[in-house]
Amino acid sequence: MSYFYSTLCNSIPKSSVPMPRKRTILIMTPMTVAMIVSTSAIAKDNYADNYANDEASVNFNFNPQATGLIDSQTETSNTQIDWSAVVTAHSPSQPISAFLDHWDAPLESGDHAYAQARTSFEVRPAGSAISYGLGWRYDYLMTFSEQTAEVYWQYENKLPPSKGQSFPLFLEAKHNERVGANVGLTQQIMPNWQLTTRANVWQGLHALEGKIVGDVSTRALPDSEVTNIRDSLDKTNAYIDYYYDEPALGEENLGWNPAKPSGYGYSLDLHLIGDLSENTKLSLHGYDILGRMHWKDMPSTRYNLDYDVNGRPLYTIEGQLSTDDITQTLPWRVEGSLQHQLDNQWQLGLHGQVNDIQDLYQLSAGYQINHDTYPFVVTGLVEPQTHALGLAMDSQYGGIKLLTDSLDSEKAKRSEISLYGRYAW
Repeated sequence: MSYFYSTLCNSIPKSSVPMPRKRTILIMTPMTVAMIVSTSAIAKDNYADNYANDEASVNFNFNPQATGLIDSQTETSNTQIDWSAVVTAHSPSQPISAFLDHWDAPLESGDHAYAQARTSFEVRPAGSAISYGLGWRYDYLMTFSEQTAEVYWQYENKLPPSKGQSFPLFLEAKHNERVGANVGLTQQIMPNWQLTTRANVWQGLHALEGKIVGDVSTRALPDSEVTNIRDSLDKTNAYIDYYYDEPALGEENLGWNPAKPSGYGYSLDLHLIGDLSENTKLSLHGYDILGRMHWKDMPSTRYNLDYDVNGRPLYTIEGQLSTDDITQTLPWRVEGSLQHQLDNQWQLGLHGQVNDIQDLYQLSAGYQINHDTYPFVVTGLVEPQTHALGLAMDSQYGGIKLLTDSLDSEKAKRSEISLYGRYAW
């Protein structure tokens, strides 16, 4: 949120208004890929003896959400550990790296950007339908008008407006980072269908949520008189309202140094898995359903900014800094998969991802390689809306999925990395 606000703040003297400082969100780099190359090797030795005789004839499914293998048993004969990690991001208007930095790439159409991540570690005792786990989650979702994106892009690249114009400003951001524990229960609700419900308890690490709304008008001036969009501002009216665990707009320059708030919350995860037919499987995974985070003494900032190039005074700023008890609604996410087994080796799939601000779908084709002791499925994916391509490898012990619209991290607008593993004794 502070990125766009800087456009307005820099239109008036710096000594008169708190200046924004950029806040690191989440950057996926090639190093992340290097860290996950050895996703499931640690589990191979423990399973080899149990499955070597029959695994080559068994079909298993590509797991697009990397949330654990499809398992039709509500109880396990061995104590089992499952872990997974997912990082996903999309920024249509700018490459992800440029969006988080200086917006120095050509501007394209887009009205949102997000980065979401989660990790989990779960233990399920032998003979039990109950699991116990730890987790970490990260959400940063942003929506904005295309005019607001254009203003900021012109400002960052020191470009004057092409003509005098008036347009609305709109930007809304929601951020939460948290760690917690959960208890899960797996139940068979009908033949070949099982439902796993996990109750999460969270401790908040970071939070920011709020919006900026208003109007901006610019004047058409000779090129010799304009070196930046700031020089051509005519009138600006903006209202900023947001709360945070750390100031994002330089409020500390006004002597505002509130204590870090404490936050605790809860949410539900739901996983439904079953067979639509002998060869067709459906899985649905919902995260942070009905999720809430309660923050005590959360700092907040509210400002009204009026600027008029012909006004006297030139600008006015009115607002307040305060602390309040806040209830934050956690961003939810739903992922689904429909898979059909064509024969003993080939399978086709349709997969979807939905969050507060966007829905995406993927098509997949997978081929099972029947290695004697370590059979696995290799799957190719395409995401038509973002033109992203992906590759996944899945086995009884773990897997990895990589998806991107560009192998150049400086150009990628859509990226996703996921991995999971399983260990039993």
